[in-house]
Amino acid sequence: MLARRPRAERLDPAELATILVCRINARMGNAMFLTPLIERLHELLPHAVIDVASAYPYARELLEPLPGVRRVIAFPYKGLQLPWRYTAALREVRRERYDVAIDPVPDSTSDRIVLTLARARYRLGFASASQWAPLTHAAAVPQERLHQAVQPVCLLSRALGTPARATQVRLQLRLTEAELDAGRVAVERAIARRPLPTGLAPATGRVFGFFAHATGHKTISREYWRAFWDAFLELEPDAVPLEILPSPDRAPTDPRAAVLHLKSPRALTAAMASTRLFIAGDTGPMHLASSTDVPTVALFQASDPALYGPLKHCDVALDPAKCPPAELAQCCLDLWRRVGE
Repeated sequence: MLARRPRAERLDPAELATILVCRINARMGNAMFLTPLIERLHELLPHAVIDVASAYPYARELLEPLPGVRRVIAFPYKGLQLPWRYTAALREVRRERYDVAIDPVPDSTSDRIVLTLARARYRLGFASASQWAPLTHAAAVPQERLHQAVQPVCLLSRALGTPARATQVRLQLRLTEAELDAGRVAVERAIARRPLPTGLAPATGRVFGFFAHATGHKTISREYWRAFWDAFLELEPDAVPLEILPSPDRAPTDPRAAVLHLKSPRALTAAMASTRLFIAGDTGPMHLASSTDVPTVALFQASDPALYGPLKHCDVALDPAKCPPAELAQCCLDLWRRVGE
């Protein structure tokens, strides 16, 4: 076990010009949960450059365009030659001397390994019961239950002595106008390929996006989704369902919907941004949708939305076991009409 070093509570912003954020996880959601931390780092330390160590396969595309980010160091999470690729990523980390390396979550062994091996003057993390990394600066794990995107912001706020402003935290990708225009075109093309009711012209203002695919206990049955669409389209027959597919060969959940598959997470987010409303289960695309200004309805049946749910004030998290399809349709109709006001 590594010997514990004395830990301080406060970092001097004037000393921080190079920053490494360590989040060695392959999930899209966990990569998205870094965006508020990156935004806050750039806001408080506009002169600093930020590197991110991540195992999410599309982290470079997702995070490198954010303000302040210099590069994403890609760690492997599976595949051939994993030990050699992991070693190469570690070498890339160690080529740079950082003023501070940050482990943004309380309990990640992978994050701590990279944090420990990085050449950093300071190391910041949570002082959890299982913490073994040689931190120079630490904050107690919050006693209150905080969203996974809020925790890293609170860690930084405590280290720099600034207000946490947890209620203002939201996911953000800073899409460009060009990206948003391309997303709008992708949606228009998708709905143009699907026959619409007689007399109804294609219009993105009537597009209701959804992502119905998930894995394990997060999966919501096809029957539930179809019952929801039966109920919603009866209430709002002019709505245009648009299903986001996880792969181009995946069968649609409901044949009435237009379909769209985009491999790029940023391109997909831009397409979601042109819809009027978006609904999804507890999945990565739900977090992409929540990073836009579009109201997002999230269906949680296997995890806690207080920790992993959407964050915007206009977003809603519901449990499908407690919310029948007809009740969900009415809730979505209220949001739908509110957007149109």
